[in-house]
Amino acid sequence: MALPQDTLPQDILMIEDSATDAELAQRAFQRAKIANPFKVVASGEEALAYLRGTGAYAKRGPTRPLLILLDLQLTKMSGLDFLREIKGEVSTGDIPVVTLSMTRSAPAIVMCIKLGVEQHIIKPVDFKALVRVTKKLKLPLMFMSTAAPEAALASSGKTK
Repeated sequence: MALPQDTLPQDILMIEDSATDAELAQRAFQRAKIANPFKVVASGEEALAYLRGTGAYAKRGPTRPLLILLDLQLTKMSGLDFLREIKGEVSTGDIPVVTLSMTRSAPAIVMCIKLGVEQHIIKPVDFKALVRVTKKLKLPLMFMSTAAPEAALASSGKTK
């Protein structure tokens, strides 16, 4: 029996054009025992189609992920352009976004903050950075039933 749509765990959308970086992020989420579905798309254009339910995602319709992980150095549409686009839309403007980049460039990070980014992680995404960010965001994450790490439990707002 299928669960009603509103009881299904919300997905985490990662926009990342490096398969290696996407795999590292997925491993960090698995290590944190986070059970939310993890969707990776390789471009800003594909991410917009995913969010809006157009193109290849037309049958599914629009969606609101719990969190967007956004690589800033995308080809074609840049991460900043994607960010401007979604933050300017009523249907997506309040979705939490965490940006990812290899740069510690203050101007780029300041621009992201001005556009509404909640956090910034320097790549590669590791377990400690992931737990720190999810704890700060207080997201309603779903955890795997096998003993979630203490830090992951703390990030969900639960106590022992």
